[in-house]
Amino acid sequence: MGKYFVPASRKFYNKYLHINMQLFCKVTVILLSVFASTSSANEFDRLRLRVKHLETRLNTEFTFRDEDIAEITGRLDDIDKVLNATIGKERPIPSDALKAGDIDFETVDTMKEDFTRLRAAFTEEKTEIVRLRREIPKIENNLISLNKDVKDYCEVAVNNTDHLLTRFEKVQNVHKDKITPEIKALESMAEQVQLNTKQIENIETLVTVILKHSGYSFWNSPCSLLRKINQNENKIYNHPKGFEIYCDQTTDGGGWVVFQRRLNGTTDFYRNWADYKNGFGDLNGEFWLGNEHLSLLTSDGRHELRIDMEDFEGNSAYAKYSKFKVYQEEDNYKLEVSGYSGTAGDSLDYHNGMMFSTYDREQDTYSDNCAEIWHGAWWYKSCHFSNLNGQYYNQPGKMDYTGINWRYWKNNSYSLKKVEMKFR
Repeated sequence: MGKYFVPASRKFYNKYLHINMQLFCKVTVILLSVFASTSSANEFDRLRLRVKHLETRLNTEFTFRDEDIAEITGRLDDIDKVLNATIGKERPIPSDALKAGDIDFETVDTMKEDFTRLRAAFTEEKTEIVRLRREIPKIENNLISLNKDVKDYCEVAVNNTDHLLTRFEKVQNVHKDKITPEIKALESMAEQVQLNTKQIENIETLVTVILKHSGYSFWNSPCSLLRKINQNENKIYNHPKGFEIYCDQTTDGGGWVVFQRRLNGTTDFYRNWADYKNGFGDLNGEFWLGNEHLSLLTSDGRHELRIDMEDFEGNSAYAKYSKFKVYQEEDNYKLEVSGYSGTAGDSLDYHNGMMFSTYDREQDTYSDNCAEIWHGAWWYKSCHFSNLNGQYYNQPGKMDYTGINWRYWKNNSYSLKKVEMKFR
């Protein structure tokens, strides 16, 4: 019996252990898939049914295994008794067997140890199966609880989503109600702007026609015409002839084209003929518009001139002329001025009819170069009663003939603080 039972029993045990391990792995895989999947409540229901079915199968398997284990345990006990008897613990060994040498005591001891281990293994297996049986209801309860939690979470998420969608629709409707009228108002404004633009174009065309028939030129009096169409800001405008002009729309009724300004000495006015021809400086600061532009804008001889000046003590005065014209370059930008009125005294009549002079082009009647002597550029005669493009002295009360002078207001040598020349 010892020869054949041990290998057969080991084979049976290995097969039995293999089957149970397969079942255990299968249960483990299913449980892992259950906890890994949280797709929907329906999935949990189906998984719970599968676990229930698996529990039933395991119970059936366990019933069979219990019977097998009981049978195997009984057989092991019988074998154990036989082995014990064989080695003389329960019954004596026949003397003829000892003499014949049929019993290998070393083999018997080995078989006894193997069966002892086998019985212990079956006992542990049975204990593990019982533990696994107890764990399955816990797993099922956990699945039910998890299923409930997922359902509650989904319900809350759906409610929150519905709430957010409702709020978004309300906000969208509110903004739509507010934005729609504003869009309509903007469209209406755009239409009005287009209409106004057309009206302005029509007005400009009409004004051009009227001025053409009346002999009045827009090119020669741009600031006056801009004021007539309510362009009343003191600022820079673009002239249709391609250069910029600064319009004074507040002084003495406005409409003035400013062509010279002295403020603080930041711009050097001791320049050559070309610079005075083309103009220089900053229209928002100190500048000279340019003799070429002056001759173009005053060519019809129907303009008046105004000169505003200020000293370092805060006093101001002005000189105004009813006729002002600057001739073309072929006439060396000759000055024509007359009809004085104002508070500064007439210090320009002395220069009437004179050509413009710079240090590199002398046009005066003096034996020396007046522009060089008096550090300026002007309609010098022999040499000056006024020198408004002279050197700037930022010194109150400075007396110097090379400075910004106006003879009949402050004395011929007093250097002024501010000067602005303009025509309309």
